Amino acid sequence: MTPSKPTTSPWQPADSLILVALLALSSLWIAIKIHWSWAPMEDAAMLLRYSQNLAAGHGIRWSLNQAPIDGATDFLYMVLTAGFSRVAHLDVVTASRWVNILAQTATIALLYPAARRLGGSRLLSAAAALYLIAGPFLNLTDSCFGTPLFALFLMLCWCMGLRYALHRSSWPTALFMTLLGLIAGLTRPEGVLTAAFILIATLYLARKDRVPHVSLLRHGFTGCLPLITSYILTFGILGGAYFAWHWHYFGYPLPNPFYVKGNGHLYPHSVEHSAMNVVMLLLPVLPLIPLGWLADSTRRLTNALLLVLIPFTLMWVLLANTNNHFYRFQYAIVPLVLVTSPALVRGLADAPQPALSLSPLRRIPLILVTGLAILGAMFYINRLTVNLYTAWGMRIFAERLQPLASRGYTMAVTEAGALPLYSQWNTIDALGLNDAYVAHHHQRLDDAYLDRTHPELIMVHVDRSMPSEYLPGGLAAPPADDDPRYNAEFLNFYASTHGYTLAATWGADQCNLHLYWLLPGFADYATVLSAIRDHTYNFLDDAYLSHDYRNQMESIRPCAAPEGPQ
Repeated sequence: MTPSKPTTSPWQPADSLILVALLALSSLWIAIKIHWSWAPMEDAAMLLRYSQNLAAGHGIRWSLNQAPIDGATDFLYMVLTAGFSRVAHLDVVTASRWVNILAQTATIALLYPAARRLGGSRLLSAAAALYLIAGPFLNLTDSCFGTPLFALFLMLCWCMGLRYALHRSSWPTALFMTLLGLIAGLTRPEGVLTAAFILIATLYLARKDRVPHVSLLRHGFTGCLPLITSYILTFGILGGAYFAWHWHYFGYPLPNPFYVKGNGHLYPHSVEHSAMNVVMLLLPVLPLIPLGWLADSTRRLTNALLLVLIPFTLMWVLLANTNNHFYRFQYAIVPLVLVTSPALVRGLADAPQPALSLSPLRRIPLILVTGLAILGAMFYINRLTVNLYTAWGMRIFAERLQPLASRGYTMAVTEAGALPLYSQWNTIDALGLNDAYVAHHHQRLDDAYLDRTHPELIMVHVDRSMPSEYLPGGLAAPPADDDPRYNAEFLNFYASTHGYTLAATWGADQCNLHLYWLLPGFADYATVLSAIRDHTYNFLDDAYLSHDYRNQMESIRPCAAPEGPQ
């Protein structure tokens, strides 16, 4: 008995109405919930600084007094934000949110038709779109992370792979899929690996000799030749050209954060976090995947999905899990899974002994239960992440420094987000994510570098991860070479031993402080000192109104991590 070909649900007027309703609901949700006035999160603000300089015509630079550097791992998102900002005459924060909104709208517009074409029911295909609408998109967009754009390109690449394997194994389809994979790789570096996983899953799904019922290929392995050839040529020629340009322009082959957060090491704990995050993001959806194993018509599609999902989850062993806000590293896989999972439920109906065979009357309670489950899933994913919006105090402070940006002053900071973005000062990122010298000198600051760059302002964040003896004696003691907070401690040590004035020690409590140091003698010393001392200061982490502990440094008691003040 020859298995049947994959089911394709015909598009009907009801589908058009559902799609319009989904897009209207998504637009309304965005219009009501988006926070245009909010400042981006620190890590997103770092990227937007590159967009800011690029839009102003300065190239891809972190600081105008430094060479070009690729600290913006969301490369294409950074470029699109800069272009949109320049063309539409918008600030980069607003432009970034519009890029994400357009990406989300395109994802919703394509997810429902793709799920229906794959054989998903109207109810579950619409539910998949609703789940995405209710998910972390708003938090990611308020925070200005480019993950929704990356997620769109991964979903598109996967959909073209399904089209190639199940419907049209043509050269144009293969080339289009490959280009989408390359674009995903330009958006985020891990897009290259994920595109490779999608290629493997597509080749698996398209093999006629094993599964004639899920492929229209007529010539076995030779039918995969367009796809394999397209990948080799596209990634080899276009991807290779980008890699060569990147190396030439920036001076290093890989993005700068790789040398700080990856650098060839393995991070087993990142896999644990990745697996947990995937489960958290897809908790209501994951039980649908095994249903695809119940029938021949959906079994290999299920396996193909897992050929992408499992390696995607495991590949994060290559990167530290730091700054994975709102599950943004794993969120990109969510639309890809959502577009596929409605079709897998067909395994219930297509099984040799159907697990679900009810009369129309008895299906009504099932539909009601399904509707409640969809609402519950939407509520769950909507409550999964919360943006506390705490950077506004730092933004207000930075805006007081912005009028002095044209003077060419430099700050060295441990908090390299809102402060550099809104002040527009030249900046040394002490943690190295946006500083080539730190990244390629064992992730360490030193006297020679700070003497050469001569920062007028030094800002250091001191929290409970500092050694208990750090305050007050640590200010004048050099840090140990193996100290994980070496650079933060070194900045304070350097400032205290090179004549800097402690302008303020702002903190919501004595164990979570921002220390500001000023170099006496520069032209606007008094102005900057007043900007630091003579205004209220809302702390970054919690937006609490802070107290200046500057005159109480000797009386501050040591803190014990992580319980807090003793």
